[in-house]
Amino acid sequence: MSVSQAIIHRLTRESGDKSYSLSDKPLDLTDTESRLLSEIKPLFVRRASKRYGCFSNEADVFKGLVVNWLGDTLNLVSFSQKTIEYLAIALEEQDVESDGYWLFAVDEQEAGRILWLAQLRQREGIFINGDNKPDACEYIDFSKLGFCATLNLDQVHQPGEHKFLTISFGFGERPMQKLMMDFLSFTDTVDTTADTERFMSLVEDYSRDMPEDTGKRYQKEVAEYCIEQVKNGEAVNYRELSGEIESQAPTGLDRYIEERDPELKEAFIPDRSSLKKYIRYSGRSRDVSISFSNESLGKNITFDPNAGTLTLSELPAALVKQLKGE
Repeated sequence: MSVSQAIIHRLTRESGDKSYSLSDKPLDLTDTESRLLSEIKPLFVRRASKRYGCFSNEADVFKGLVVNWLGDTLNLVSFSQKTIEYLAIALEEQDVESDGYWLFAVDEQEAGRILWLAQLRQREGIFINGDNKPDACEYIDFSKLGFCATLNLDQVHQPGEHKFLTISFGFGERPMQKLMMDFLSFTDTVDTTADTERFMSLVEDYSRDMPEDTGKRYQKEVAEYCIEQVKNGEAVNYRELSGEIESQAPTGLDRYIEERDPELKEAFIPDRSSLKKYIRYSGRSRDVSISFSNESLGKNITFDPNAGTLTLSELPAALVKQLKGE
């Protein structure tokens, strides 16, 4: 079991009502606790909205609590209790509503000791009890996973380390975003969009030495590889990518990048939204929704940038039938 310590607290702040229920001892580590974190991990990894950084220079309460915990001034119980108490104050001061259970779990990994902080919510359900009758119950709704963060505890004090804190928010949590970033004293140190666009710009230039259809297919395969790495929670190493994806260019992608942009980071965290256009173009308005493969552009779909028009040929058979009223 990779979880070495864990505890859960309840925090509610709704319509002027502020309350919390603090646990006074850690959880007994069983398969259930391990399963709980195993349910959270893939949800967090697959989120496209993750932000990577560290504590800001003006770090406040939370960093102080972490430092005291790591210095053995606090144990997990007191550290997590004080975190919830200060978070409740922040919610009150900024008039933000929130309700849920907050999990603090220490995960022992090869990359170091990782603190997981996750907001869990429950929903009502029905189960069949021991008398074979339906009964009401509450259970964790993982589809409503709220704020989630990972903190590499072994890197907090490492000089020059600026990517030990990763955060992500659940759907519809805009009011919580600034509050939690301020509370954690979080500052962005990785611009995933800029890194991805810089890399894919090189891929575009590189693929120009290939036939047009082949070049677009290569861009698509590179983008798909990057997206798959995101889903697995892995960075993209362009040297490894170069060896994985077949190229018809005279030289390998890795050698091309070494010559064109030697300062490019060998590994980067991809931004999924920046990669979508290399796989499919899509857009919608009130009346129209369009989506097509990037390989179709220039073949059976043409775009006139001056007129701002898109011309389609070889329409889908089903669409033609609808238009003809058949």
